[in-house]
Amino acid sequence: MYKVLGGKNMAKYNVHAGHNPDGKKGCGAVGLIKESTEARKVKNLVIKYLKAQGHTVYDCTVNDGTSASNVLIKIVSKCNAHKVNLDISIHFNSGAGDKKGNGKTTGTEVLIYSNSSRSKDEATKISAEISKLGFKNRGVKLRPELYFLKKTNAPALLIEVCFVDDLDDVSLYQANIDKVARAIVKGITGKEVVEAFKPYKVKITADVLNVREKASTSAKVVTKVKEGGVYTIVDESNGWGLLKSYAAKRNGWIKLSYTKKV
Repeated sequence: MYKVLGGKNMAKYNVHAGHNPDGKKGCGAVGLIKESTEARKVKNLVIKYLKAQGHTVYDCTVNDGTSASNVLIKIVSKCNAHKVNLDISIHFNSGAGDKKGNGKTTGTEVLIYSNSSRSKDEATKISAEISKLGFKNRGVKLRPELYFLKKTNAPALLIEVCFVDDLDDVSLYQANIDKVARAIVKGITGKEVVEAFKPYKVKITADVLNVREKASTSAKVVTKVKEGGVYTIVDESNGWGLLKSYAAKRNGWIKLSYTKKV
């Protein structure tokens, strides 16, 4: 494991999509889907969810490389400009040659420099988490010849999400893009992605509605609200909504079936 750099339980990460954009030199594999396009989708979600957990994230994606090798040089330069816990490269594999589908995925894998790499634990967990979605787990593979893994200062790993030329891989991936990103983040941090609740307003539709101390019909009634009243909900629990004015002590809940959103 690595030393935390970003404060209590927080870390710093470099994340990038591994190729130039589509249509440019060094844009990656093309099959049923395009690697560079999909890698950017996953990269953006991974960054979003890492930040949602409070981590510092640097996007080291390169969009103006003059060749495949130039893209790699620029990526590594961007990565090494930051002192981070982990460098994360998002890719998609090719070579399965199964565009019609055979009912089996070719799968996911994560590449690291060597067995002694400090990224091995995270790589193992990422591969395992992605495979829970139904992809074959190809595990962790050693690729010491890869420029990115060899030249970055921080521990590094390269994720091959799935195969662009396997119909089973592509179909499963397209149905689970968001879950793939969440699986990667869980593999990195060990934590599920939990997004912040977005408050919203409701109008009371019952003549009189009890506000209860807890989210239960058996809980003590703390007050009542009348039909037509508009209130802000700041949390939910099993069909109950917490009123904003009771948020501090969490002791003012209404049954949401007697309201409508406004």
